[in-house]
Amino acid sequence: MKYLYILCLFFVASVLSLGAQGYDKSCYYGITFVVSENPSWGYGELVITGVEPNSPAEKSGIKVDDIIMEINGKATYLRDNQTIANWLFNVYDPVVTFTIRNLNTYFKEYTLNRRCIALNSVNEKELSDIFSFYSLENTNQRAFTLPLRVEPNAEVDYADYHTYDFQRDDNPTAVDLQITALLEKTLQARGLVRDTQDPEIIIQAYYNYDSNPQYTGLENNPSITSKVWRFDSDKKEMVQLPILDPNEYNIQAKGQYLAEFGFSFYDRKYIDETRLTQIWDCSIKDYLSTKYSFEEYLKLHIPLMFMEYPYVTAKTEVKYVVDFNGYNYTGMYFNADDLTTVSDVDEGSPAFAAGIRAGYVIKKINNKKFQHTKEKLSEGYKRFIDVTTIYRDQTTRFTNADGYADCMFWNPAFYGDIAKEFNKSSNLTNFSYLYDFEKYVNPNPSDRITIEAWDGMQTRIFQVTPTIRRSVVVKSL
Repeated sequence: MKYLYILCLFFVASVLSLGAQGYDKSCYYGITFVVSENPSWGYGELVITGVEPNSPAEKSGIKVDDIIMEINGKATYLRDNQTIANWLFNVYDPVVTFTIRNLNTYFKEYTLNRRCIALNSVNEKELSDIFSFYSLENTNQRAFTLPLRVEPNAEVDYADYHTYDFQRDDNPTAVDLQITALLEKTLQARGLVRDTQDPEIIIQAYYNYDSNPQYTGLENNPSITSKVWRFDSDKKEMVQLPILDPNEYNIQAKGQYLAEFGFSFYDRKYIDETRLTQIWDCSIKDYLSTKYSFEEYLKLHIPLMFMEYPYVTAKTEVKYVVDFNGYNYTGMYFNADDLTTVSDVDEGSPAFAAGIRAGYVIKKINNKKFQHTKEKLSEGYKRFIDVTTIYRDQTTRFTNADGYADCMFWNPAFYGDIAKEFNKSSNLTNFSYLYDFEKYVNPNPSDRITIEAWDGMQTRIFQVTPTIRRSVVVKSL
């Protein structure tokens, strides 16, 4: 529960921002990356592990698992961190060109302008995470684990493979056709191309869905978890499925049904043209408490399974974290030490268009006074969470990615009472403007935010029309 009560208001320098430039700005491109130690994917080069929503990198089309071969035409292979940092954050050149290869291409250039903000700033995305209990409906992190068995071939460089086809079947069943369609959709989304004439990979799927022959029906233990949460990639939401927790004791005897699915990749071009050589296998096995549509099971799990291809080592289970986020974006950054001073403003943002500039001191937002310290703000947030628990909907309870088990959405029957708590000055809900579009925050939502700020000479009133930024980011760990 520590993240509920402690405000981590620091702008953390990571690979997103490899270092300050000797002046008062911190610059980034919106990516995180590692130097690959995996001989099967970009060994010795930079592999992108994260792309920030709404960042220059995302807008350019850069994706997770892309391999950065060159920066401004210079090879990244076995370069040290300081050299990479110098290339990325040259004070005199704000533009960088990445040369990237991935499953879709051997060579593609992306030109990005880096974004620079004042040091010690906290942005509205970070604030929405910090104050997520104002609106868990919009901002929360969930985690779940799949009992996946992943077996890659360590001798293979997967960057060599761009085309595929399926093993021929003269009498496919309806399930076979469905699996082929789902696999093709997912493979195309990952950048691979189907080639029925001369494919580099042949894919074979296998499955079993039937009554569990080991089911005894003798155990009627109320502690058995009959449902687990998993992520639906089409709906972009967490869903509960009638699947037993994979860690349940003696699960083989407790599941009425057994669902098994997997697929194997075979090389037919580079290793041995006279025979197929398996280079990748991924499979899942679940025990179900009740019957569940196998079609729906496949639709949900195939996209998640393919997230493990190609940058991965052998695994027997995979943990996923889903970051749901929605908030009012104005483009303001706040000084992490006092949170009343605007430390920076995105050019072209709603706040910038309204006339707000770095250095302005916020006096009020939507008539709520900005007079507090970080410590007082933390106390107010804790108090707000405690006193409003009675207004949560118990039927929506879930455990977040930090392991806190009492996360719940607001009960619509109490929206009026919740709004009153948001308006109590003792709760210090200054940053509730991030969710001002919700009726439980503002009974009469408006498309504008009123900001009162001191510009160094006088107090001014600004009318800012924010945009609602929404994102869902899924990561496998």
